[in-house]
Amino acid sequence: MRVPVHQRVVLFVLFLAALWVVGNLAAGDEKFRVLSWNISDDAFVAEQPEFRALLRWGNPDVVLLDEVEPTADPSQLAKVLKNLDPGNNAAWNINFGQSGGRQRTVIASRARQETLPEFAAIVPYPDDGRQRILARVPPEKHSRVVQSMDTGVPVNGAVILTGAKRLLVLITDLTCCGDGPDSWEELRRRVEAKEIRRLIRQILKRTTVDAIVFAGDFNLVESTFAMAFLTGPYPAPHSALIPAELYHPDGIATWTWDGRGTPFASDVLDHQFYGPSGLEMRSGFILDTEKLPPEELERYGLEKETVGRTGAHRPLVVEYRWK
Repeated sequence: MRVPVHQRVVLFVLFLAALWVVGNLAAGDEKFRVLSWNISDDAFVAEQPEFRALLRWGNPDVVLLDEVEPTADPSQLAKVLKNLDPGNNAAWNINFGQSGGRQRTVIASRARQETLPEFAAIVPYPDDGRQRILARVPPEKHSRVVQSMDTGVPVNGAVILTGAKRLLVLITDLTCCGDGPDSWEELRRRVEAKEIRRLIRQILKRTTVDAIVFAGDFNLVESTFAMAFLTGPYPAPHSALIPAELYHPDGIATWTWDGRGTPFASDVLDHQFYGPSGLEMRSGFILDTEKLPPEELERYGLEKETVGRTGAHRPLVVEYRWK
């Protein structure tokens, strides 16, 4: 039976209230909330009030950002995160990825992090994959593609230490676009995905983690091959990763990239995947202020246009529980 729109709105408002009551989770708690977001530049600097208001709404314990401007100032992000809790002097732990150039990725968490050597520097493209990509690139784009690949595969990862639990988190922004399943862009996505998968398996082989969360802009515009590579399955006990099922506040829309005003339709480009052997999804939603009830907009200091000012992508929020 289809639930009427007004009932869905009421249920969503109750869900938001529950999130606020739960509050921020200390290290070791059984629940934690992950916010992932393609900010397409440096929203935490250029649109700081909007960025802060959206994070307060999402109320995260872990923030995963992709497509971060290489010149973005880490101290600006630290300042915004600290100001989320004016009465809390605890500093966030922030890991700015080194790889990916203009698609750089960031991991921030309330709990401590363990850095991973696999992501401590630029993650190079495998030589064979690099050559196959360049063989398909049109001559007029060759130089630009070489330069972008020199900045490395756009990925970052860390282990977040929550009490006795070890959570492997990863964030990526795979190559966008393409005009067909045989395009060089689609090939590049597959090469990126296979290299990231190799690194994940390497990490799982040398260290123990209790669960995995993998988020980002996967740009699955031509095929789902890249997703198939990245979601596993991985060695036991982790099995395959599954997607978090997320909707806008209206309970209907699922798009994460706003294509209105462009030649391309709005689409689901951003995801959070997680390992069901270690985690269960308690709740989650796509942050979109356009259809949020007025009382909720006022509560979080938002306007209907807030999220649109920060770019075309919508943030994703998922609350997980340890199994």
